Amino acid sequence: MRLLLLFVTLLLVACAATKSSMPEKAVVLTKQDKDKMLNVAVGESFVITLDENPTTGYVWAVEEQPESLVLQSSDYVSDVHPNQLGAPMIVGVGGKRTFTFVAHKSGTTTLKLKHWRPWEGDASIVDTFSVPVVVR
Repeated sequence: MRLLLLFVTLLLVACAATKSSMPEKAVVLTKQDKDKMLNVAVGESFVITLDENPTTGYVWAVEEQPESLVLQSSDYVSDVHPNQLGAPMIVGVGGKRTFTFVAHKSGTTTLKLKHWRPWEGDASIVDTFSVPVVVR
């Protein structure tokens, strides 16, 4: 029981720390922002949110990690119906993949993501997302 209480406490502290480190006014990009220019300052964060259904095997991944950007996190949240929260991942139910990046160093780059089945290689890419980024 003590071990469970310790685990829950640590989990809550970690969640609180994660939420507090996320900038309140971070720029959020979606599929509609593909190929649009993004301007950020060194130290600023931005978020990319894309539809994903990992039960099909297809996931979003960073294709090329630009030197001027740091991937801070990559999280998936299922679109599970509210009365099914806590249920295991249901086949066929999609969700959202959210990438959080921090501008690390000034310069101009293009961030590229791919929607693929990693074990099948690049031949399995079914979609891409790219955004030119100017870090000042």
